[in-house]
Amino acid sequence: MTDTCVDGKVHRIQAMLYAKASHEPELRFSDLYKYLTRHEWIETAIDRVLRNRGSRTPGVDGITRRDLLDGETRARLSTSVREDLKHHTYQPQPARRVTIPKPNGKQRPLGILTLKDRVVQQVVKMAIEPIFEARFLPCSYGFRPNRCTWDALAETYQYLKSHCHYYTVIEGDIRNCFGTINHQRLMEQLQRSLQDKRLLTLLWKMLRAGVMDDLQYFETTEGSPQGGLISPLLANVYMHQLDEWFHTRFHARTPFERWKRGHAGEVVHVRYIRYADDFVILMRGTEDQAVTLKHELTTYINEELKMTLSEEKTLITQATDGFDFLGVHTFVGPQRSNPTKLMPYQIPAKASVDSYKRRVRMLTAARSDYINPAERIIALNWLIEGWANYHRWGNAKATFSALSSWTIRKVHRMLQRYTPHGKRTTYKEYFRPVAECDNLHKWRRYTVWKTPSVSVGDNSRVGILPMAVISTGRYWTYRGSKIPNAFPLLDTMAHGIPRDTGFHTAEAVIALVRVVPKKTTERYDALYFLRRKEVFRRDHYTCTTCGYRSQRQKGDVHDLECHHITPHKGNQLINLRTVCKPCHLMLTIQARS
Repeated sequence: MTDTCVDGKVHRIQAMLYAKASHEPELRFSDLYKYLTRHEWIETAIDRVLRNRGSRTPGVDGITRRDLLDGETRARLSTSVREDLKHHTYQPQPARRVTIPKPNGKQRPLGILTLKDRVVQQVVKMAIEPIFEARFLPCSYGFRPNRCTWDALAETYQYLKSHCHYYTVIEGDIRNCFGTINHQRLMEQLQRSLQDKRLLTLLWKMLRAGVMDDLQYFETTEGSPQGGLISPLLANVYMHQLDEWFHTRFHARTPFERWKRGHAGEVVHVRYIRYADDFVILMRGTEDQAVTLKHELTTYINEELKMTLSEEKTLITQATDGFDFLGVHTFVGPQRSNPTKLMPYQIPAKASVDSYKRRVRMLTAARSDYINPAERIIALNWLIEGWANYHRWGNAKATFSALSSWTIRKVHRMLQRYTPHGKRTTYKEYFRPVAECDNLHKWRRYTVWKTPSVSVGDNSRVGILPMAVISTGRYWTYRGSKIPNAFPLLDTMAHGIPRDTGFHTAEAVIALVRVVPKKTTERYDALYFLRRKEVFRRDHYTCTTCGYRSQRQKGDVHDLECHHITPHKGNQLINLRTVCKPCHLMLTIQARS
C-alpha cells in the first residue's frame, strides 16, 4: 500500500478518480455520492478533522474536539453523519462568524463550522479533490497538496533570471475573493466535471447555509466562508477560469504563433503565477503593453468572474524596483561576484518584518510582565523558529542578523524589569552560551554565542534562539511539472521530486526539564536506523500516542522519534513505535522516574 496519511481503501479510490480524470479531461463524474456514505470514508474524515487544531474551536452548537474523545460520542457522530447523508436529510447549520485583524488594520471575517459540518465537508472534499486536482493547471499553487508558497516563489525566481528577461511585473490581488464568489457561476464550473445531482445539491446546501453574527442569522447569497474545509477547493475551482484564460492566451501558444503575434506588436511572453487570490504576471514587454494587459484582465474579472481587482494592490512595476508577493520582496539586481550581470534576489518583505516586530513587542511589553519569563521565551522561540523557517529559503541572512540583534535587545530590556539593577547586572545574570540552554541543543555547537536565558528547575535553562544562527538554505528549486501528485497509483508513486522542507521543531519546550543527549550504544546501530524508516512508514508518519501527523514524509524526519517500547528487547519491529518528540520526551521521563 502507498504511504499516505489516509486509510488505504480511501486512497485507492482517490488514486483511481485522479487517474481517470487525468486521462479523460472532458468526463463528467456521475456516481460519487455513494462514497460519502461509506464507513471508512467517514472515519477517515473524522480523523482528519479531529487532528486539526481548529477542532478545538466550537461552532454554533458549542461542541469541540474534547467532547468527542469518548469512543461512544464519536461513534454517534459517525452514525449521525452516515444516516443523514444516506437518507438525504442532512442540513448544514449556519457558520459562526468571527473576525481577525489583517495586517492593513482591517478585519477578516471567518466562518467557524460545527464539527459535524466539518466532517461532511471533509468527506465531500475527499471525493471531489482528486478530480479537480487532475484538471487544475500548474500555474496555480494555493491550497493544493504537495504545493506551497515557495513553489510559487521559485517559479517567480526562475523567470526573473537574466536569460529569461521577464522584467515587467503586474502585481494582482482580487478584492474579497472568498466573499464575492458567485454561486451560480461556481455551480456551472462544478457541473463541468460533476454530474451527480445528489452531490451538487449537497454542495449548494453548504454554500447557502448562512452565518450567525452576534446571535443574528444572515443568508449567504454569495461567497464561501473562510474557515470552511471545502472553501479553498471551491475557490480554486472558481479561479480556474482565470487560469484557463491565461493558459489559452499565452501558455498554450506554439512558438510559431508567438513569433507571428510578436511581429504584429502583441505581447506574447507572459508567465502567470497564482496563489489563491494573489497572483503576479511576469512579461517581456513595455509598460504600455502591461497597461493594456491589465485593462483586459480587469474587464475579464469584472464580467466573467463577477469580481473586482483591488486597485491599491494591483500595480505595474519593474523587476529592478522590486515587488512583494507572498510575504517576500523579490527584485533583480547586480550579481555580487559579477556586477555586470543581473540576478533575482528574494528577501523578507517589509510588511512581514513589521508583523514579526509587532508580535515581539507584544510578547516583551511591560503589560505582560505578570507572565513567567520562561513562558515568554518559549513563545518567542516558536515565533522566531516559525518565521525564520519560512524565510530561510531566500536571501535572508542579513535580515536574520539584524532581527536577531533587535530581538535580543528587546528581551534584554524585558529581563531588566525583573531585576532592576542595571544592564550589566542583567547581562551577567541572564546571558549564557547557547550550548548551556536545554532547549537549544540543536545549536549547541555555538559554544561562545551568548543569549538571554532563564533558569527553570534544577540546573536547567531555557534561552532565546538567536535568529542569526539559523542558516539560510539553498534556493527553493523550481519543480514545475515534476511536482508529484497527491493521489499516486502504485506504479507512479516514485515519480516527481519531493520537497525537502527542512522542518524542525523546538526540542524540550513543552516539558521544561534537562534533556541528556543520547549516547551511542548498541541500541542505535545501523539496524536501528534501517528499522526506523520502516516503522515510520508502517505507522503512516503519525504519533501513536497523541495522533500528531508529521509534516515530513520523505527524507530526514525531524519531528518524530522511533521509541523502544521495552528498552532491553532490541530493534525488533514489534518493539518499535512512532512517537512525536514531546511524547517521546514524556515517555523517557516516565521510564526514568
